Amino acid sequence: MAEKSSEMTSTNPSNVKVEMGAFGLPKHAKLAHALAVVIAGVVAVAVSTVLADGSSVIKLKDPSHLPRITNITLKGLYGIDYRADELLGETYGIGLHHDQAGRSWTRLVGGGSTVPELVRNLGLPVIAAALPSVIMTDGLKHPVPLLECVDLQTAGLTAMTLGFIADAVAIVMIIFHVATLIGMVPANLAKMGANLVWLTLTLGFLVVIILACGIYTATWTCNQPIIPTLKLNDHFDLQYGFTFALIGYVSCALVFCVSLTMMDATPGSPVKAVGGTVVGLVVGIAAVFITLGANDAWETNGTWWTTDPLYNHANPCQGQKPYSAGPLDNYFVNQPCFQDSVRMTLEQAGANVTRGYKGLVDSGDRVPITSHYSQTDLCPVNVHWHLGAEHLSVGQYDETGGGPVDGGSSHVGDSYSRRELAASNARLGHRCKSYDANNALFTTEYTFQHCDSTMLVGETYEVHWPHSAAGACGTEWQFQTPFYDGVFCNAGVIRVAPLNTYQKIGVQGQVFILVNDGMDAASPYHVENLMQGMHVNEDGSSTPEGKSWGTDMAIYTGSTTGTSRDNYVCSRYTPITWQVDRNCHMVSAYSFDMMCKDMMSLPSDDMTDDLYAHGARITAWSNLTADNQQSRK
Repeated sequence: MAEKSSEMTSTNPSNVKVEMGAFGLPKHAKLAHALAVVIAGVVAVAVSTVLADGSSVIKLKDPSHLPRITNITLKGLYGIDYRADELLGETYGIGLHHDQAGRSWTRLVGGGSTVPELVRNLGLPVIAAALPSVIMTDGLKHPVPLLECVDLQTAGLTAMTLGFIADAVAIVMIIFHVATLIGMVPANLAKMGANLVWLTLTLGFLVVIILACGIYTATWTCNQPIIPTLKLNDHFDLQYGFTFALIGYVSCALVFCVSLTMMDATPGSPVKAVGGTVVGLVVGIAAVFITLGANDAWETNGTWWTTDPLYNHANPCQGQKPYSAGPLDNYFVNQPCFQDSVRMTLEQAGANVTRGYKGLVDSGDRVPITSHYSQTDLCPVNVHWHLGAEHLSVGQYDETGGGPVDGGSSHVGDSYSRRELAASNARLGHRCKSYDANNALFTTEYTFQHCDSTMLVGETYEVHWPHSAAGACGTEWQFQTPFYDGVFCNAGVIRVAPLNTYQKIGVQGQVFILVNDGMDAASPYHVENLMQGMHVNEDGSSTPEGKSWGTDMAIYTGSTTGTSRDNYVCSRYTPITWQVDRNCHMVSAYSFDMMCKDMMSLPSDDMTDDLYAHGARITAWSNLTADNQQSRK
């Protein structure tokens, strides 16, 4: 019996199957391991691609949507005024391991000095003078080590290290799961190992995603004055590397859930695997939202990830006001009008625009733009106004005009005192002759809701609409404060040599006296859409005054104005075309208030600093005024 029992034991197929069961895999488990092999292979290829590509993580935005990257305070002092594309090149990108030029997170340009070292050794003036040639010959590569953005460099190195780890682990998991499929790894050990490693990979990808969101939206401090802070999402767009990280996280979470439910001898429910993946996805999204919220990324209306210019909130015109025509020459700084009785500047504004008046400055071949600006490539880039008229039109607005407060250039009364404090002694210019202290239109107070509260009914204001061919025409950034930013927004359009400023920059000027006849849009004194340009009405009979609007025009070349200039200190922002209405017009205070409302409704630049009356420049003497005044009527 013992011999028979032994024979039966050795030939019983079921007993043989039990002995091999430790290494055998059921079909569902084999499929789970096969899925893991495929996902591990995809992860390895994807991470290797991101590590090998020097622009896989971020790449510069389109230049038209890039703000200044250099410290704006250095523009006036040293002429340092650059966007990121001007320093790095329009197509510059950074990958997980290196940048587009092959330089890593720790490798400097040509093995040279960092910016802080250059500042200490050479000084900012030398750096400013050298920058153009350096950019032209070599460009500035991998800015993080160059600028000594230490914390950003550490974060980048951390992300790179996690990438190498993920790549190595993915390759190991390919070998591990293939070994399991061919029976080299016991099933129980295979499941335990798979659970542990795929959970680690899932969490690793989540850390990479959170790190990427944090790096991209945080404001990083750099150890030098040229670019003291750096916020990547202002200058760069995310590339496919971030998308790969998202896919890697979801894929690893799926494999982890499949490992938990499908690698046993008895298969679990596929619903559990899918449900677990969904839970992991929700956890990942929550972590990303928390990270972005901590960096105030949602202040841009939740569009930090998009390249659509309609949602790009980086102001491309900010800081574009030029101070120098060449490196450190301070060409545009105000200068004395005369030295030893010799005129030192080109023609000035505002001029006497009375019909028939001609200045004494020989304008040579400089002919102002005589067409309406709407018929040219110029667009309005700002609207602002001055207290009184800077120009002079005899019989319309001149030194004999009146207003609600007495005094010429020296104001009295609370309203002007408050304005002087707010606007650095705003000087009162010429006034309209139509003021009548006995007419309620000029004396009934109006409570401004949108314009500065110190504006007065009965007062004269000269409104200016600067136009430019270099403006951000047709975009949300068209209107800018200060107006210089709008005028010079796009580089390369306006030139000093050869001179084309008077062909590319123009200002419309129109003089108003405010009246109050209520808040009726149907009022004869109401003017719609004043923000967009001067009001033109050729049919004077349709206005209460019987005057045409925007047709009796004085056209000449002059300069920018304002109280920092007079007949002794002149503007170097010259020559530009001026088109000035010779007539004074009555307009309702409500119309002005609606203009201020429109200014504050812009989705882009803040025009708060133009909601009050700026001081008026003294009318330029004839020996500072161009001889090319022309008329349009």
